[in-house]
Amino acid sequence: MKNLGKRIKDNLLNNLKNMRLWEFGAMLLFIVNMAGIFYFNLSDLRLSLDPDFATVVYHLKEIVHKGTLILPDWVATTSMEFDSTLLFAIPLYAITNNAFLAVGLSDLLIVFIYITVIWSILRVLRVRIGIRFLTLAVIITPYNYDWLDYFKMLFFAHANYSIKALIPIMLILCFLAFDKDGYGAYFSRWKRNTFLIIYLTLLFVTSASTGIYSVVCGVSPILFVRILSLWKTNYEYKKGALPVWVLSGAVAATGVFIHSKIYTGETPITPLVKFEDFADNIKEVLIGLFQVFGALITGDVPIYSMMGLFYCLKMFFVLLIIIVAALVIFRWMRAVTDYDLYILFFSIIVFNMLILSFGDMRGGNDFIPYRYLLIGVPTLLMGMGIMLNRYVETHNRLRAATVMLTVILASSYMLVGNFKVTNDNMMDKDYIVDMTDYFKTLDADTVFIMDDKDTALMCKSVDDSKKYACVNSAEENITLEINYYNEEKDFDYYGDKNVIAIPNFNKLSDYVSEKIAGNYRYVGETRWLACYISDTNYFK
Repeated sequence: MKNLGKRIKDNLLNNLKNMRLWEFGAMLLFIVNMAGIFYFNLSDLRLSLDPDFATVVYHLKEIVHKGTLILPDWVATTSMEFDSTLLFAIPLYAITNNAFLAVGLSDLLIVFIYITVIWSILRVLRVRIGIRFLTLAVIITPYNYDWLDYFKMLFFAHANYSIKALIPIMLILCFLAFDKDGYGAYFSRWKRNTFLIIYLTLLFVTSASTGIYSVVCGVSPILFVRILSLWKTNYEYKKGALPVWVLSGAVAATGVFIHSKIYTGETPITPLVKFEDFADNIKEVLIGLFQVFGALITGDVPIYSMMGLFYCLKMFFVLLIIIVAALVIFRWMRAVTDYDLYILFFSIIVFNMLILSFGDMRGGNDFIPYRYLLIGVPTLLMGMGIMLNRYVETHNRLRAATVMLTVILASSYMLVGNFKVTNDNMMDKDYIVDMTDYFKTLDADTVFIMDDKDTALMCKSVDDSKKYACVNSAEENITLEINYYNEEKDFDYYGDKNVIAIPNFNKLSDYVSEKIAGNYRYVGETRWLACYISDTNYFK
C-alpha cells in the first residue's frame, strides 16, 4: 500500500512537471466545473422541482417505502426509470431517509463514473492531460437547464439519460481494453474485467428499464461502423472484440425480455415521417443540435453585449462540432489512419440524427424533442477532445499554445454564462416548500388542488404526510399523467379530512357545486392558493 501511494504521488508530480501553461488553465476550468456540479447537486433540490423531476422523486419514495422495485398496479412513464438517478438514489434514500439528498448524491456518483471512464479512454489514447481536463470540463458543463434539457437529463435532478449516454462510452472502453493487438496492453486483467462487468451491468439495467432504446440508439451505431470498418479493411479482424459483442447481445436480450414482462406503461409507436414533412424534419433536427447546447436565443439579446457574445460563442461551438464531425466521416470513408477509431465517437450522434430525420418522434407535439440526441452528446464531445489533441500533436508548440489558450478562454466564458443561466433558473420553486409547510399545519389527510396538476404533483413529491391530487373541476375527475397507482384515479383512495385549494381571487363555488362549497370552511392562504377544509370527502 505504501509503494502504491508513492507511485501515485510520483506519477502526479511527473504529470504536473510536464504540463504546459494552458494545461493548468484547463485543469482549473475542470475544477471550477466540478465545484459547480457539487454546488448544484448538494443544494436544496426541492427548489429545483419540475413535474418530471417530481414524478421520479415520488417513484423513488414509493420503491423504498414499499420495499420493491416493481410496484404493483403502477402506471410507469416511457421507461421503468431504473437507468436514471434511481440507480443509486434507491439505496442512498434507504440509508439517509432524505430523498432529495439521495438524488444529489446519486447524480454525483454518476458524474464520478463518467469522469473515471472518460479519463481512462483518453489516457489510453495518449490524449494530453490538459485536453483530458478540458474535455471533462466541456462534458459536465450545464449547457441547458429545463425539464428535459442537457443538465437535468445527464448530471442533475432526475438524470434520465445519464446511464443511456454512458453505455456507448463504456462499450468503446471495453473495445480498447479487449484489443489484444494494441490498446489492451494498457489495461491490467482486473481493470479489463471490471470495466466489462460494469458495462454489462449498466447495459442490463437500461435494457430492463427502457427496452431496446439504448441498444438501438447507443450500441448499434458502434456495431454498424465497426462492421463497415471491417469491410473496408477486407475483414482484418481485431482479436478480443468478439466476447464483448457476444456478451452485449446476450445481456441486452435478457434485459429487453425482462422489460417486456415488468413494464407497466404504454410503449409509444414511431411511424415513418411523411415525405412532405421530411425537409422540415431535417431542419428541426439540426436546430435540435443547437438546442441541446442552449445555443438558440430566446428573447431579444443585443449582439454587442455580454450575453450576445455568450450566445455567439455557443453557436460557433455547435457549428465547429458539425464541421469536425463531417471531416471525421469524410476521412474515415477515405480510410485515413486511425479514423476507424475516431468514427466511433461521432457515430452515435449521426445515427440518432438520422433516426429523428426519418422517424416521426413528435409524439403529438409540433416539435421534435431534441433530448433524443443526448445519448450521443458526451461521446461526441469526447471525439472533439480527441481531434483537438490530434491538432495539438501535429502542430508546432507556439501555434498549438495559441489555439489552446483561445479555446480555454472561450470555454471559460461559456462556462460562466452556462452556470449563470442555470443558477438563475433552478432556484425558483420555493413556493412548493412554502405550500407544503402550510399544508402540514392543517388537520387533513388529503389536499385537492383544483386545475393545477403541476403544483399538486410537486407537492406530492415533497410532503409524505398527506395525499395530494389535482381535481379537474370541469370533468370532476382526478388529473394524472405518469408515475402513479391506478387507484389514485379513484376518489375513494383519498382520506375524508381534506382541503380544497383554489386561486385566492376566485370563489369555491366556481370549482364545486354550491351544495359542496357550503360544507367547507375557509382556513387561510398559502401563496396564491386559498384553502378550504372539511371533515368529509364529498368527491367520493
